[in-house]
Amino acid sequence: MTLHFTAGDVRALVTGDVALAAARDAVQAEADGETLAVARTDMPTPRGFLRVMPGRFRGIGGMKTMSMTRGVGNRYLLTVYDLTDGDVLAILDADEITRLRTSATTTIAAELLLDGAEPVRLGLLGTGFEATGHLQSLAKRFPLAEVSVYSRDAGRRAKFAATTSESLGIEVVPADSPEAAVAGAELVCLATKDSRPVVDGAAFAPGAVVLSIGSTRPDLRELDERAFARASRVLADSVPGVLAESGDVRAALDAGVLAEEQIVPMAAATGVLADATGLRVFKSVGTALQDLALAAAVIDAASAGGRGRELGELAALKPSEAPPRPARAEA
Repeated sequence: MTLHFTAGDVRALVTGDVALAAARDAVQAEADGETLAVARTDMPTPRGFLRVMPGRFRGIGGMKTMSMTRGVGNRYLLTVYDLTDGDVLAILDADEITRLRTSATTTIAAELLLDGAEPVRLGLLGTGFEATGHLQSLAKRFPLAEVSVYSRDAGRRAKFAATTSESLGIEVVPADSPEAAVAGAELVCLATKDSRPVVDGAAFAPGAVVLSIGSTRPDLRELDERAFARASRVLADSVPGVLAESGDVRAALDAGVLAEEQIVPMAAATGVLADATGLRVFKSVGTALQDLALAAAVIDAASAGGRGRELGELAALKPSEAPPRPARAEA
C-alpha cells in the first residue's frame, strides 16, 4: 500500500522538533554506516534540468526527483521504498521536505560548530523561503536577541524584518549592506542565489560560525576566497557533493586557499573540530539521506496524524523466478 503526502500533509506532521530529530538521525545513521549516498544526476532540458537524487537510510531507500524550469520554478517529488521487499511505501511532494530538512540540517551543523556556545546575534543574507525557514529554525534552537538581515531589494528586506520580528518575537533589523549585516555577529547564515560572492570575507567577526547553504551548483557563489582562507576547517553535509557542486568551494580549492583535507563531514565532526581556528564554516548542497530521514518521520507520524492518502498497489510486483540467495557469511 502506497501513501501520498501533499505539502500540506508534511507541514501538518512536521514540527521544528521533528525536523531537528530527523536531521540528527541522518547524521547518526551515516556515522553508524547505515546509509548509502549515490551521486546525483542532472539531465539538461531546453529550459533547465531534471535531477535525480538516490539514497538509502537504514531500512528504506528511494530517490528525490527535481525539475527546474527557468522562468517557471522547481518541482520536487520523493519516492520511498521498503528495502526488505521493494514495496513503494510513499510518494511525497518534497517541496516542504526540502525546505524543512535543509534548515534542520543547518541548525545541527551550527550546534556542532558552536560547540556549546550560545550566540545572541545572527547576520542573515537573503530574504527568500530558505532564509525564512533557516531563521525560524535557528531562532527556535538558539537564544537570538537580534538579527540583522540584508537582501538587495530594500523594500523586501524591510518587509521581511517587520514580518519576522512580529512572528518570532525577536528584533530583526534591515541592514544597508551585506558587510553591515554580518559585522559583529557570532552566527551568520547565507541563503542566496548568486554567481558572485555576496559578502567580503574580511567582514565576518573573528571566530564566527558561517553557515553557507546557497551555493549548490558550480555556477553559484556565496563566500569569497578570503573567507575560506580564514577557516582552518569547513564542515560539509556531503564532502563529495560539496567538492563536485559548490562553486565557491571549487574556486577556493583552485586558488589554493582551501585544501580538500580541511573539509570535514558532519558524521565525523566529533573531535575533528576541536582544533578548528578562525572562521567556522558550514557548506551544504543537500542530500537524499536528509530527505529520506525526514520522510521516515513523516510516514511514522502519518497514522497518528491522520494524514496521507492511500493509493493502493501503485507498482505491481513482478515475482522473482528464482529463490533468494542466502546471505553471504562474513569471513
